[in-house]
Amino acid sequence: MSAPAKTTPALWAHQDRAIEFALERSATLLYMGLGTGKSRCAIEVARRSGAKRILILCPLSVCDAWSDQFAKFGPEATIAILNKGAVKSKAKRAAEADSRAWAYSHPLVVVVNYESARAGAMANYIGQHHWDLLVIDESHRAKSPSGTTSRWLSRIAPKCARRLALTGTPMPHSPLDVYAQFRALDPSIFGWSFVKFRRRYAVMGGFQGKQVQSFQNLDQLQERMGRITYQASRDVLDLPEAIHERRVVDLGAKAQRMYREMETDFCTRVREGEVTAANALVKLLRLQQMTSGRVTVETETHAELVQVDDAKQKALADIFTDLPADEPVVVFGRFRADLAAVHAAAEATGRESLELSGSRRELGEWQQGVAPVLAVQIQSGGTGIDLTRAAYCVYLSTGFSLGDYEQSLARVHRPGQDRTVFYFHILARGTVDEQVYGALRKRKQVVEAILDGITR
Repeated sequence: MSAPAKTTPALWAHQDRAIEFALERSATLLYMGLGTGKSRCAIEVARRSGAKRILILCPLSVCDAWSDQFAKFGPEATIAILNKGAVKSKAKRAAEADSRAWAYSHPLVVVVNYESARAGAMANYIGQHHWDLLVIDESHRAKSPSGTTSRWLSRIAPKCARRLALTGTPMPHSPLDVYAQFRALDPSIFGWSFVKFRRRYAVMGGFQGKQVQSFQNLDQLQERMGRITYQASRDVLDLPEAIHERRVVDLGAKAQRMYREMETDFCTRVREGEVTAANALVKLLRLQQMTSGRVTVETETHAELVQVDDAKQKALADIFTDLPADEPVVVFGRFRADLAAVHAAAEATGRESLELSGSRRELGEWQQGVAPVLAVQIQSGGTGIDLTRAAYCVYLSTGFSLGDYEQSLARVHRPGQDRTVFYFHILARGTVDEQVYGALRKRKQVVEAILDGITR
């Protein structure tokens, strides 16, 4: 008996428009919100354009997702998912898949993470072949103009007949983030010089005139982006409501004293010119870590994480207490201190907890219902995962990246979610927490002002 034919769900209207937009151009940025079906669009572009050799570059955690997408939506193809093993081994497996695709007259699809793609044998393999379609998934990951990945992309992309970048956050930090992405797609849009690009769209000042003070000519930036950008926001999705609530806590006397001493020292060093853009971030991170209630103490033999306050931990425990014991909850944080606070609050309220971080990968167990609470390090859990089991999400800290923050929000509030989503932001009063939260909101407004109205 032959296998039943695969039934492919119909495309959404915005996907049809995005595909037609991309097919009319050799280079396209699909600026589409999380859950709007960017990867389905890329697969359909490959099908309709008759692409025989397809290279997909993406973060390591997203490689397997492409296998699932091709299984659901793709044409019959030979697919090499290169997310395990050494670079040399990946290059060998790609070459073997290449031979199989040729033997069976199948399209070849190679999926590999950015770091491996630009290294050694893998880079040689990619550079020696013609590619009909290059898909740059989560293209904002290659936003640094001087970064190794973005410079390699700018060399390899022109050799690909069609380039397609996918992202839901093209400007995770500022409007300047788009330069390297467009350099890879079509350098005629913004040119080959980042210095000239920055001079046109940013107002510089501050220490040695090297800090961005504000932005300018944003209408022109929007117009040029729009030449090859298709936008579909998450508004096209029929999602349940999302509600945000701030929970402001007061640090205890000891933590307040330590925080103020560190803050005063920071401000003094700024005035005296000892703190520059290069080292300010490190010092701000230490201030933010302090609000999580734990500080790193260096000894002669090791570094130890010491708890100096539990205000945020208690606020988190209060949230847990107000919910049924088996209610799934995702808690995001930037620091190990945040993750420790999640586990302590869960234990104090009689709950089991799991973790998704650089050292623990327990997402699968949480999705299967092994425990209700999942502590997530925001850099590890922002991309390529589904957290829709939970309708409650808590932030103990967010970091300074608008991209990481937006990605994490959309892991809970996305297709598959059928309940109202509640986001709780726990902030320490009068600290850098409030400043970071406010800065993310302001940065979001700047980004939205540019992106809103680009081709829909």
